[in-house]
Amino acid sequence: MAAITPGVALIFYQVNTLVLPSAFFGFLLTCLSNWGALGRYTLPTWLVVLGSILFLPLISITRIIYKSLDDRRQAAKFGARPARRTDGKTIGNIDLLTTLRRLRDTGYIGMYKNFFVDNSIDDSSADGFVDWVGEGDPAVNLPILWSDTIITVWPEHIKTILATDFTNYEKGKEFQHEMFSVLGSGVFNTDGDMWKFHRSMTRPFFTRDRIQDFDIFDRHANTALTLIKERMRSGNAINFQDLMSRFTLDSASEFLFGYSVHSLTAGIPYPHNAIHVPTNLISPQAKLANDFAAAFSQVQEMIACRDLYGWIWPLTEIFEDKTKKPMTIVRAYLDPIIKEAVAKNAHIRKNGLKEEESESHVEEGETLIDHLVRLSSDPVVLRDETLNIMIAGRDTTASTLTFAMYCLAMYPTVHARLREEVLAKVGPTRRPDYDDIRDMKYLRAVINEFHIPKDSGVDQ
Repeated sequence: MAAITPGVALIFYQVNTLVLPSAFFGFLLTCLSNWGALGRYTLPTWLVVLGSILFLPLISITRIIYKSLDDRRQAAKFGARPARRTDGKTIGNIDLLTTLRRLRDTGYIGMYKNFFVDNSIDDSSADGFVDWVGEGDPAVNLPILWSDTIITVWPEHIKTILATDFTNYEKGKEFQHEMFSVLGSGVFNTDGDMWKFHRSMTRPFFTRDRIQDFDIFDRHANTALTLIKERMRSGNAINFQDLMSRFTLDSASEFLFGYSVHSLTAGIPYPHNAIHVPTNLISPQAKLANDFAAAFSQVQEMIACRDLYGWIWPLTEIFEDKTKKPMTIVRAYLDPIIKEAVAKNAHIRKNGLKEEESESHVEEGETLIDHLVRLSSDPVVLRDETLNIMIAGRDTTASTLTFAMYCLAMYPTVHARLREEVLAKVGPTRRPDYDDIRDMKYLRAVINEFHIPKDSGVDQ
């Protein structure tokens, strides 16, 4: 039996939500007219039909106006003000949604320079860091189809949302619905007690003793550097973002599961204008690695698009759930690892090969999946949790490294000073350790500030 696609499900829901209330209102008007409730007046059919058609738009407009007034009242109550609205030229700001999608697909940092100020796009600044929110206004409201989206770059807002008042900023049912086909009920797609449960499962694994073990990262970093040198000798450009995605995917998978995807060994893509591209036959293992890396990136792209479209995202997936095929590949990689870990843990417990230990205990050399199977044997819970952590471990590091390189290429003075600190503290050949990273203050500043727009004093 074929599963109902997200688009079809939304259409059925909207039919029940929109058509039935209008039909009921028309039926009510007809009954009132026929029963003489309106006195000697009888409503003509055309007026009943018109009333039914206009019923929901009028109710919707009333709700929108009421919500806007209520937001202002609530903001004034706390001594604040609503975020500045950015409105487009079409009903429901469809033009802004279209522009955002185009910028997301083909734009560069800097093209947002004036978008949230006057809805224009500055193609001349496509290579620069600029304040795409607007000077002096760190938060804006971008309402798409009358659904508010608050965008903020103010550090205090971020601190409140992610730290000091985290429990008050739930992901909510809409977000969870968008992400469920990929994230399931993992730590990044739950709220409340369920979120606390998932967090308690993984938190003991990420201690200082674990994260300062650089052997895995050093090994995959050397592989990445080798690929860079080989590509440079061939005279071709490198897609640094793709390289960092592969590096972090390999590192994260080995760190978390004890099995590396080995997407780096499958080779990195050549630029579209490369004159000579080797036609070496790819090995089955390399093909499997490339397929998994592509599917892993694709599912994240899909859920990011869903978030961009807001509540109408299912209409872009009327004929199929676009995450279904790539998730089949992702699960085909994860499920055997989980199955083996569960069987291994069951064998250990059955034969009494290991003493019972507390849930917070993590043994030397134990991977995340080894730790999780001691807490749960549910394959769905284990898959959701490992996939959530894998996405977080890969994306955060890959984004940081990619944008840091982008920033360093634009600010040579920062690059020179950072290189000077690294050479003074670590030297040209020694591998840095946890204490080295902690003591390199300028390195920390660069990582924290690499994404700051121009005129931010980054050169200082």
